[in-house]
Amino acid sequence: MTLEQQLKHYITNLFKLPKEEAWECESIDEIADDILPEQYVRLGPLTNKTLHTYTYYSESLHQRSIYPFILYYQKKLIAIGYIDENHEMDFLYLHNTIIPLLDQRHLLQKGDS
Repeated sequence: MTLEQQLKHYITNLFKLPKEEAWECESIDEIADDILPEQYVRLGPLTNKTLHTYTYYSESLHQRSIYPFILYYQKKLIAIGYIDENHEMDFLYLHNTIIPLLDQRHLLQKGDS
């Protein structure tokens, strides 16, 4: 399963979304300081770095204001997570290019919950 498929499976089960619903993806480049919480970029290795972002959408996700994402810096995985209904970023994986700050990718590999 690709990382995108694992994220879709995880989010679908976590929020009890329709399993067969099609997801769309928006891919853009953003400065890390503009999208990540300040404590993760302030004076760190991600400051002023351009991240390649993939944000996923579906009708159900949009209705619930949930936006899963995957972020890369120079093809290195930086973050996996989602923006929740409260507009907060929840991470399953976060790396600052030097060390992992959080790694819960094992949650992506679990079966149906």
